[in-house]
Amino acid sequence: MSYQKNCPHEWKQSAPFIPNWVRETPKPKVCPQPIPPVTPNPVFPNTAALQMCNPLQIEKIDFCSVLITISVPAESIIHLPTKALEVKTIKKDFKLTQNHFFNSVSTPPGISSDTPKLFIGGLVRKDIQYSEAVHQTPTTVAGIIKDFVVDIPISCVIDLGRHWQFSPIHYDQQREYGFTVSSTKDPLQSKTEFNLLSEQFYNRMPTCQLVFCQINETDNALDCIPLYGGPPEEYTFTTLQEKMVILIQLRLTFPTPIDYKNPHCNPDNESERENNYCYDKDSKHNRKNISTNSNALFSKINTLLTKLTCIIKGPHLVALLLCKLATRFL
Repeated sequence: MSYQKNCPHEWKQSAPFIPNWVRETPKPKVCPQPIPPVTPNPVFPNTAALQMCNPLQIEKIDFCSVLITISVPAESIIHLPTKALEVKTIKKDFKLTQNHFFNSVSTPPGISSDTPKLFIGGLVRKDIQYSEAVHQTPTTVAGIIKDFVVDIPISCVIDLGRHWQFSPIHYDQQREYGFTVSSTKDPLQSKTEFNLLSEQFYNRMPTCQLVFCQINETDNALDCIPLYGGPPEEYTFTTLQEKMVILIQLRLTFPTPIDYKNPHCNPDNESERENNYCYDKDSKHNRKNISTNSNALFSKINTLLTKLTCIIKGPHLVALLLCKLATRFL
């Protein structure tokens, strides 16, 4: 300590030395670029619930594929980047972006089972070409053509009904098993042994293909204002309200054959079950027509035998004719 007190070059300044020229130098001014406000375009309501689309037609085209035709209504608000004088043309293209099939699953007794459903999603790409006024007089308007592209998303759920029989879903499961204490394998069995049987099924998903699309639309301008300095009948706008009806046809192909159950079938009715009312005529034999033809044939044979019995008085001859006719027709 005495050595530090006698040190002639001891630094006693509490703060670091800053020259005056550094203190007087003003800080450079930074001019940040203004961030333009971002307006979402187009404006769509966000909801968790999806609209249910009842198919207009479901047609079976082969053992594993069906054609599904649906109609999807859609509405959106579109904001153009500049003031438009008139819409020249709108090119549209529908694209299928997602599809997911949900098969019906088993439910507890007393609870009605759900129907198979198909979730689809897509977008309508719209290329809007419109004119923008750049010079106007009381009688004329000069403008340029501009282009604006916007994607309008759509989504819906297709209810496939209760009459289509698809391949069931196989569930994964795990089961434990053990051995009795008196087993010869381990007489002194303890809880350290753990036996588990695991089963895992790889269910295959169907494929969905877009076959046909038709878009019927109407576009209305919402914020029309008169064109300043132009003809009195000319207006400009930037907001469009669009309403569309989209007719879509999809081809749904399953990895296994599908079947159609007749909606008028009563499984509890034995005669209908025997005549095969409950099955698709394309995938199974139509037993009803075979049974009807057989009944008509035997009716004709009985009528013929009755006439022969009246003409020929002999039971042995009638039996012989009966055997010959039966072998001939059958």
